[in-house]
This record gives sequence, structure tokens and C-alpha cells, in this order.
Amino acid sequence: MRDTDPSTNERDFLLAALKDGARIDGRKFYDFRTLRLTFGAEYGAVEVQLGNTRVLAKVSCEVIRPYTDKPTEGFLMFNTELSPMASAAFEVGRQTDEEVLVSRLIEKAMRRSRALDTEGLCIVAGEKVWSIRVDIHFLDHDGNLVDAACIAAITALLHFRRPDVTVVGEDVTIHTLEQRNPVPLSIHHIPICTTFAFFNNG
Repeated sequence: MRDTDPSTNERDFLLAALKDGARIDGRKFYDFRTLRLTFGAEYGAVEVQLGNTRVLAKVSCEVIRPYTDKPTEGFLMFNTELSPMASAAFEVGRQTDEEVLVSRLIEKAMRRSRALDTEGLCIVAGEKVWSIRVDIHFLDHDGNLVDAACIAAITALLHFRRPDVTVVGEDVTIHTLEQRNPVPLSIHHIPICTTFAFFNNG
């Protein structure tokens, strides 16, 4: 778990190490962190470990009414939770500037990139569409939060399966997993976030 901002001595040590091309975790200067994916027993549940940063993503869905100006589009929603368990810098019930920034960046990367085909979530135009919700829980903060969260979100969406639906006239039947095989979401492309910084004037 990453604590609050480093002390002056820690900062000076890190800057000196960077100038020498050394990293305290043993990686080479341009090496990425090790990535591990662990899938849960249910569709759409995945834990991402990027270095020592851990993020859990869980996808769920429900049928709701669409917006009147977008009658054939479903919804993609994100909910992020940064708790003191991930870092002492986070507080329960009080969002820090970093939390707001992380949530906005995830929204931009995942929703505005239109990676998910929201029109493919339509069941009956103007009446019923799927609303897809991605809950992202930060379990351990050791840097690269946005990178890990985006990996977790897109991986969970790719792994998720929604119930199959039959529409006959005005009758809509949502089948259980036992009745019919669930259906994967239509993903157009896979957005990838990479954090980088300029050091010593690039």
C-alpha cells in the first residue's frame, strides 16, 4: 500500500536513482510492471495485479428504459471505490482530487472511446435496453491506478456474458443461464491506458 507523499529524503533518493537509471524494484529503466489477471467464478469478475497495485472489477447488467433521444442505445456506467484499504491517503465518504481524476480518466478511456457497442444493448427500441455497470474496487495502491483500472474494466467487459433474450411481439423473455447460453458483449476495440512522465526535461 502506498502511503502519503514521500518525504524530502525519499524524494531526493528517488530522483538520484532515476538519474543513474536505477529503479528500487529492480526493473530496468524502460520495463513495465508485471501484469497478472485472475478471473472469478462468475462472468465479468476479474482481479488485476499490476506490480503491487491490485484492482477488482465486476460487471453487472439490468434492463431499463432508454433515453427518449437515444431510443436504441443502452448504457455503460462506471462506479469506482477507493478505500483506505488501498491507501492511507483515501478516506471513506470523502473523495480526494486524485479519486476524482481517476474516475474521470476511466470514464474518458472506456466510455468516450466507444469501445462497447451500446446499440447492441437494445432489446426493444424506445422501451427496453441493457444497462451495463462496471464496479471498480481499488484493493492496493502502489501506482498506475488508471492503467490497472482500465485493464480491469475492459477485461471484465470482455469476460462478461449477459442473459439471452427472446422478443415475440410485445413479449420479452429473459432466459436464465440454465435455459440458454449467455451472450458476450459486442466490443469494437480494446482501449489501453499507459501512464508515463517526463523526467529531467525529457
